[in-house]
Amino acid sequence: MNFQDTNTEDNTEKKQNEGFFANLIASLFKSNNPEAEKKRKLKIIAKNLSKTKFHNYYKPSTTEIMPSFAKLFYEIYKIISPAQLLFKANPNTNIFKNQILNFCMSNSQLEILEHFDEHKITEVSKQVPLANIKTKIEQELMAFSNEFDMGRVNKTENLYRSFSLLRDFCLYDFYFLLRKFNSSIQENTFTSTPSFEKINAEYILDDLKDFVIVAYAITDESISWTDLFEFFKSTHNSEIISANNWKKIVAKIKSIQTSNAFELIIKHISKDPKYQTDLSNNSTSIVEPFLDKITEDTNEILSKLENAQKESKATSICQQIFGNTNIEPLKNYTEAYNSIFQKKELLTYDYSEPLTYLKNFLLNFVKKEIRELFDIVVIRGQWDASLSAPMSNAYQELLKTSTEITNFDTSLAEDGSLGSKIKTLLPKTNHDAGAENIINRVIIDSNDQAKSFILSSVQNLIIIGKTLKQLIEDYVKPKHIIVQNWRELEKFSEVPLKEFCVGIYKKIYLFVQLMQTYLSE
Repeated sequence: MNFQDTNTEDNTEKKQNEGFFANLIASLFKSNNPEAEKKRKLKIIAKNLSKTKFHNYYKPSTTEIMPSFAKLFYEIYKIISPAQLLFKANPNTNIFKNQILNFCMSNSQLEILEHFDEHKITEVSKQVPLANIKTKIEQELMAFSNEFDMGRVNKTENLYRSFSLLRDFCLYDFYFLLRKFNSSIQENTFTSTPSFEKINAEYILDDLKDFVIVAYAITDESISWTDLFEFFKSTHNSEIISANNWKKIVAKIKSIQTSNAFELIIKHISKDPKYQTDLSNNSTSIVEPFLDKITEDTNEILSKLENAQKESKATSICQQIFGNTNIEPLKNYTEAYNSIFQKKELLTYDYSEPLTYLKNFLLNFVKKEIRELFDIVVIRGQWDASLSAPMSNAYQELLKTSTEITNFDTSLAEDGSLGSKIKTLLPKTNHDAGAENIINRVIIDSNDQAKSFILSSVQNLIIIGKTLKQLIEDYVKPKHIIVQNWRELEKFSEVPLKEFCVGIYKKIYLFVQLMQTYLSE
């Protein structure tokens, strides 16, 4: 025998022996081969499943789901079917939220809740001052919220949570799953128990994963199902589901969960030994959002009424001030531009309406009637200059403001110093935050300027109004103190001076009221 051949045979025998012992060790200890390790784990999973009392649901050797599994789901489906129909017919959960909230409220809360109705608030506002209504509603909101103490809040939240878990469980698509075992089965029809075939487990893998999530959620021992079925009896005149049957379902699911059978089946079907069901709690609160919405809604109702009253008051005052005089709108600081700004989600011109009224008042009243009075009483009147100076200065400031408003409005034209900037930057706002910021700054500055015109004009009109009041009082005195030559001044007026002064004073008073309705917003 060749020596080299002998060595070769010895080496081959040695390697075979090493391989044998390596395999032996691998069989006794954890393998370094991932696939082999997975197979080993899947065998353990199948073995563990066989030890549970639910092993007849799944056949690991053929990866088939058995008819007994479908029968379990059919029995559950038969029990929850009426509830499923109810929930499908009422997909808007807000209906049930409101029913739960009403069920948990006290009688006094339910009574107060009616006071927040928009129609009732509107009717009351026709007879009671809005300020009084606001005060009363604030008090009632406080009383309403205070009755939601910790006990009532917990009861409400727990009831809604149990409702949500029941609803999610009942809306699971049992029919879709069962059709995979028997395609002739009829939805929500239970006249006879159908026969089911075993099927490839992969067909229901995703369905089983979804079911485990909604099913295991109902086994939480902190849930009081008794309160929920009392709620259904009270609001729907039935339990929807038999309370005893529901307890049997919960107990069955709890038993399956404890045995870990469904997770073992999922792991084996998916060949994923690491699979874990996500049972994160996604429950939401309903009491706090409910209280926030009531407050928001009532404030919105009051705001609408306040705006409506202001608008009505403003319309009435405008009619008294301007009569049938045509109101000439500003050219650029207008509501028309606001629609363009809103589409771009920009700020808007806040004082276009009151500034329009101010400009028209300055043109049609200050420059005409007050000027005529000024020429008669201030220029021709014999009275102390120190007393007439405030009225004179205020009048001159109003004339100056009229010109400044025109210049301000012109600057916002497309070819104006500010308007051209807006025109250039407006198309860029969709992709340039800087352009949006610049335009908003122009709008803010414009609003500040418009408000400044209104405030200064109101102050000057008040000065003129106060002086006029003194002049009217002086006119009717037997011995004049302020103006010495009232009788002489009469000949320069087409109407009696007292009547003329009173008319101007009333219009000033009305216009100041009009401006204050806008400034108080």
